[in-house]
Amino acid sequence: MKESKQYDKIFKENVAEIFLTLCEKHFNIKIEKTEQIKDKLQTTLEREPDFLQIIYSKTREKFIFHIEFQTEDETDMLLRMQEYHAILSKKYKLPIEQMVVYLNKIPSKMKTQFLENEVYRGFNLVSLHQFNYEDFLNSQVAEQVILSILCDFGRQESVEVLEKIILSLHKISEDKITLQKYIRQVLVLSRLRNLTNLFQKTIENNMAITLNIDIENDIFYKKGIEKGIEKGIEKGIEKGVEKGIELTIINMIEKKLDNQFISEITGLSISKIEKIRKGLKK
Repeated sequence: MKESKQYDKIFKENVAEIFLTLCEKHFNIKIEKTEQIKDKLQTTLEREPDFLQIIYSKTREKFIFHIEFQTEDETDMLLRMQEYHAILSKKYKLPIEQMVVYLNKIPSKMKTQFLENEVYRGFNLVSLHQFNYEDFLNSQVAEQVILSILCDFGRQESVEVLEKIILSLHKISEDKITLQKYIRQVLVLSRLRNLTNLFQKTIENNMAITLNIDIENDIFYKKGIEKGIEKGIEKGIEKGVEKGIELTIINMIEKKLDNQFISEITGLSISKIEKIRKGLKK
């Protein structure tokens, strides 16, 4: 899966909890209720204009002249022309003049101009890096805490913030599986701030919380993570390291961790982990 799609997946899963905070806290909008729009928006509009030309003139800069010939008194004609305008603007980056030539003898009632509150004038831009991480860290909603990784850490050391995120998620997660899901999401988002390696080490240092493992007594974990990640699991430098890695994975499987999470922690492919998992069932 492409990185951008991984990020999109996380935000689509969590958006219901995220947008409420943004609306209420940062736009001062008091929400009484919401209703989800489930329709998929068409990404490609098949529109063939009746007349479309680039006009060159000595008296003004070049522009696009668009004409539609209309026999019906179409209620949504203004919106249709707006669609044309958006498509043409994006493609040609030129000024546009539009005209509808009405062919029916019955007087038209078509709207030709938008009201003030119907005119598209732009959008609000929210940069998460402009927020202090504590704005989201102190939330009781895990999906909001996750956003802390993308905020401004101020003068705080990155590792300290990452530890706080783990502790906060641990505190509000209902069970271990849910916690692992949120930790995985933070791990993915950490790539956007070049914090992946540091966050992996923070996960290791907080393993007793993140995976419910006593790392002081877990020799296999130490062998696999410390030697494997630091020296290169995938290269299999020594047979002993390879064995340590395999034992680490077995240990994680027995603790009911899923393949995706084990792969992100150890660096091994999901197919290799699945092979080890199947071997345990024989």
